[in-house]
Amino acid sequence: MSDSSLWERWRTIHKTANPLPDAPLDFISKWMLITRSYVFELDVYPGMIGILLALQFVHSSYSASLELGCSWVWAGIPCVLSEASRIIYYDGLIIIIGLMLAHASNNMINDFFDTLHGVDTEGYPRTQYGPHALIDNLISKNGLILAIFVCNVIDLLIAVYFYQKIGPEILYFVFAGLAISIFYVAKPIRLKNIGLGEFAIGLVYGPLMVGGTFMALTGESFGSQTLNNAFLVSIPFGLTVMTMIMGKHMDKYEADTAKPVHTLPVMIGMSWASKVSQATIVLFFIFSLLSVIQGHYAMAIVIFAMPRAMYVIKKFNEPVPDTQKEAFDIAFEVLPPHLKEKVIEKDMKDIFPVWPLWYVAWAFHFVKIAGATFVLGLIIDTLIVLEIIPL
Repeated sequence: MSDSSLWERWRTIHKTANPLPDAPLDFISKWMLITRSYVFELDVYPGMIGILLALQFVHSSYSASLELGCSWVWAGIPCVLSEASRIIYYDGLIIIIGLMLAHASNNMINDFFDTLHGVDTEGYPRTQYGPHALIDNLISKNGLILAIFVCNVIDLLIAVYFYQKIGPEILYFVFAGLAISIFYVAKPIRLKNIGLGEFAIGLVYGPLMVGGTFMALTGESFGSQTLNNAFLVSIPFGLTVMTMIMGKHMDKYEADTAKPVHTLPVMIGMSWASKVSQATIVLFFIFSLLSVIQGHYAMAIVIFAMPRAMYVIKKFNEPVPDTQKEAFDIAFEVLPPHLKEKVIEKDMKDIFPVWPLWYVAWAFHFVKIAGATFVLGLIIDTLIVLEIIPL
């Protein structure tokens, strides 16, 4: 077995949420599917936003007392040579790992409780767009519980580390995130089943992740202006992830109506769900450009995400294609040229890998460029604040 074949397997799972056809599952491939690691890149964005805001805070607060110098680069982000900034980078990496583990735990918790409550069954969309940890026998129930336990123990150790560094306030973020993760699908609350799941996920990927990262790295307390500012800056990315969850639940509308699972689209109807999804995309730009009005001109770079946003908004106005072939024909037009050639070469022109998901695929198409431009703008803004780029 060559390294390239393994890489192709992992890359296929990351790109399509499905294993490479006819290839056996190696250890890593299996766990990528069990944890649904193909969406872990979403956790990097809020972590980076928190790190960049913390760097700005350190410079603003301690520039008079710290000896500052410049160096290139850690993980692609120019850094300031001071003990405080080095700690931010190392601790920031720990936080991003913790966020990914929390996401892995959340995905496994969802599969466990949705199977337990009879939501995830044969033929339900969750079992169609990709392998299900339990229904497809990737792991036993006891094994899944153990994996959830291990992820949360590691996250607890990370929480204890930051508790010792900055105090008990950080635990509010930790336990709030854990509570949402569990009660998103678990009784007696089941946020997803009362039309609050979409808002809860937006809260997690906005204020909880970004604010928690910022507090962990700076020690700023609740009520401080800087932490409140971090909460405000977190809103745009939280809105993009909410758009994704809205799209996912729109894709499950008929199945959830039949169960019933009272997601927000089921409660307000597909027409209004489409309008809400489009509104969250528009609000991303409004909140992002508020920073420009406040003098953070680099954040205007998010306008480069507007063409794709307009395209995705248009897709939310259109019905779901009737067949997988029709879905692929529509999606094919937005593929980069080299991927189009690869698809044609491998005769995969009628395969839409995440079928029957549709709206969420377009939402993710937007989130990738929205998150990238937002973080890039914040990187440039941070370099300006650190006086590495003159203004």
